[in-house]
Amino acid sequence: MIIIGITGSIGMGKSTIASMLKKFKIPVFDSDAEVKDILEYNDAVKKQIYDLWPEVVLIEKSDKKIDKNLLGKKIFSNKKYRSILEGIIHPQIEERRSGFIKSVGKSAIVALDVPLLYETGTDKICDDIFLVYANAETQKRRVLARPGMNQKKLNLIKKAQWDDQRKKDKSPYLVTTSYGKSISLIIITVYLIIIIFKKKVLKL
Repeated sequence: MIIIGITGSIGMGKSTIASMLKKFKIPVFDSDAEVKDILEYNDAVKKQIYDLWPEVVLIEKSDKKIDKNLLGKKIFSNKKYRSILEGIIHPQIEERRSGFIKSVGKSAIVALDVPLLYETGTDKICDDIFLVYANAETQKRRVLARPGMNQKKLNLIKKAQWDDQRKKDKSPYLVTTSYGKSISLIIITVYLIIIIFKKKVLKL
């Protein structure tokens, strides 16, 4: 099995690269989607969050619903709160990710789309890593076009993540999305050829 990690800061184009890998029939574990699912449907997690920060939880017909915008403001402005939430969510994500990897089969290539890949140490289980990046102007334009986003929130999110240079120092495969999807597709196609070739050579 080859495990490829996909990472990068907010608005860099990770989802676009993940979609391209899916076109190559590579299964992708989407960490953000899994977190969203946990926050919406995991009653035990919702109760833990309600016990800690009841102000971010709405009660609708006796059902608890987490306001993700309020939760985001809470954790990105307080490092201690962010660490507490990660302690609740990350074990759930790790369990789901392990199940995903086991379900695919040993001979396959799989990808893990993880925004905090390096920050959480998930890079250690990856054979290769795609660091997705774009220039600052492109990132800002993409992020601020999202509902509920503003410059202050963008700055808080970026502050909670490793900066791009620290990630680049880990020597991942660099995938730019600043010049359109066609260029990005060419880049990841070349990288996949290199990764597969390297794997075959190591088997010899």
